[in-house]
Amino acid sequence: MLFGNVDKLSRHVRAGTFDAMLIRPVSPFVQMAVDRFTFQRAGRVLQAAVVLVIALARLHVPWERAWMIPLMVLCGVVLATAIWTLGGALQFLLTDAPEVANAFTYGGAQLTQYPLSVYGSDLVRAVTFIVPLAFVNWQPGLYVLDRPDPLGLPYWLRFLGPAAALALSALAALAWRAGLRRYRSTGS
Repeated sequence: MLFGNVDKLSRHVRAGTFDAMLIRPVSPFVQMAVDRFTFQRAGRVLQAAVVLVIALARLHVPWERAWMIPLMVLCGVVLATAIWTLGGALQFLLTDAPEVANAFTYGGAQLTQYPLSVYGSDLVRAVTFIVPLAFVNWQPGLYVLDRPDPLGLPYWLRFLGPAAALALSALAALAWRAGLRRYRSTGS
């Protein structure tokens, strides 16, 4: 909802409208995030919140584990923002191939809609240790529901969501800054 417009960076680069964002007194990243923002996106968040409330009411999650839920949501937002930012930074290099970034952004969103146990163990390890999508909801969800990891990954991974979010955010910030430094105006 918040940073999905970053995937439209290549359009702005090709059209030359990104140059205008660079001379404004607001960060180009913030401008990309709010560019053509529609409030209709709030419907996705509202729908997810309603489903979460209904599920929590039926699951009877013990309070000693419920603290993980807001942390899981916050880490999920940070991880998604970092992945969108990395996708945007990639578009500084590949202005004609935004689909490469979309494979990770939209593909990652699709992947996290299902329990990771339906995927192969190699993919689960990749989305745990390379692109940390398992920390959006899978690993923290295992803790909240007090379930063992069906793939036998260590128990302590369930608590690494904040560390994964911080690490991926730092990488995304570095990639975005490198992309901005590398950027050449359409007039140059």
